[in-house]
Amino acid sequence: MRLWTYSDYNMINWKAFNSARVWVCVLVCVLLGGCGLNLPLHNHNEKQVKVKHASKEIVDERVYPTDHMPYYDGKYLISPGDQLEVIYHINTTLQEEYLIAIGDQIRVEFYSYPQFDRTLNVRPDGRITLPYAGDLMAAGSTPMMLAKQVDQKYSKLFTRPHSTVSLIRYGERIRELKEAIKTASRGQSRLALVQPDGRISLPLLPPIMAAGHSLDQVSESIHSEYVKLVPGMATSASLHEVTGNKVYVFGAVEKPGFYLMEGPTTMLQAVAMAGGFKNSHQSESSVMITRDEFNRPIGRIVDLKSVLELGDGGLDMFLHQADIVFIPTTRLGRAAIIGDNIRRMIPVNLGVYYNMAESVNFIR
Repeated sequence: MRLWTYSDYNMINWKAFNSARVWVCVLVCVLLGGCGLNLPLHNHNEKQVKVKHASKEIVDERVYPTDHMPYYDGKYLISPGDQLEVIYHINTTLQEEYLIAIGDQIRVEFYSYPQFDRTLNVRPDGRITLPYAGDLMAAGSTPMMLAKQVDQKYSKLFTRPHSTVSLIRYGERIRELKEAIKTASRGQSRLALVQPDGRISLPLLPPIMAAGHSLDQVSESIHSEYVKLVPGMATSASLHEVTGNKVYVFGAVEKPGFYLMEGPTTMLQAVAMAGGFKNSHQSESSVMITRDEFNRPIGRIVDLKSVLELGDGGLDMFLHQADIVFIPTTRLGRAAIIGDNIRRMIPVNLGVYYNMAESVNFIR
């Protein structure tokens, strides 16, 4: 049996120490690896998610709804479903004189007869009622002008009446109007939808007929009505949304019907919107029905075949609101598009745009 020497014990201790050192290094690497791989990776992903969400928020904030510019020409007549934007211009500058308006409150005082002093409100009809003198028109007059009218009214009752008219509360209509439009998201303006009966509703005004009239005519009507109620008020109107700028295409086309024009449109383009020609078409005698300056119907024959085959774009007519395009299956002559034949080609819902009282028997 061999005895253990001191060197043998040293050798065993050294091997054990090396083994322990290896295991410690492995354990440290594992711990460091876990800290270095998992935690930073988690933080990196979290940062990526945050950046992604932040970028989306920035993009969302920078996306604004675009206003679609409606298309219409000078012949366009307002239609049910259209939307008008009325912009209000309230004059707040210094005026030389103030005209009494509906809703104002005034004070009428007499120098020698204080028992007849009154505080009066201007009625919706613009008048005030004076004791023993009856009604008197106040709206549209200055306080001094009204005082002279009061003196004339009482000249039969009093000897040398001398009255004074002062304003107690004024600008009531302007305040009401500002209150009605201050919540509008588009500033000092109001959107008005043309109802099925053709009328629009605006603050302080009775319904106004808009359908069948031009934009200039409706703008003038709105302005004149507001001036009666609010002196110094000015309004302007524009078309915010157009739904009635349609043409009717029928005959030898694939999809006959009504089509909204979103830009300048020719006859050939309208046929394309309707799916194109059918095989049985006679496009050399295509018919267009339009209106003259008096809204009377006019029939025209257009050779769309030459437009296609010869590239003669000058023959391709531009269309307007409520125009009608008819593609026949047989060749037509001028006699086919005069008088009652024109009337039969106009759909009922487009007849409101035409003056059907007179017969038009010529072609331009």
